Amino acid sequence: MALSDTRRMLRIMSLTAAASMIEQYQGGGADSEDLELTEEEFEMFIEENKKTAEKLFAMAEKLEK
Repeated sequence: MALSDTRRMLRIMSLTAAASMIEQYQGGGADSEDLELTEEEFEMFIEENKKTAEKLFAMAEKLEK
């Protein structure tokens, strides 16, 4: 079932907002101690955040076509 133009626009906005929030969260100054993670876990967390944000941006881009 195809998305209506309004639903498509709102989904794109939602995906983009979520990806932006993920990027801002990791740049917000939190460190491993704040999240109660080891340094290794924190690095993995940052990597996963980047991957997730990239996937969300890609999903939004795909919907824009």
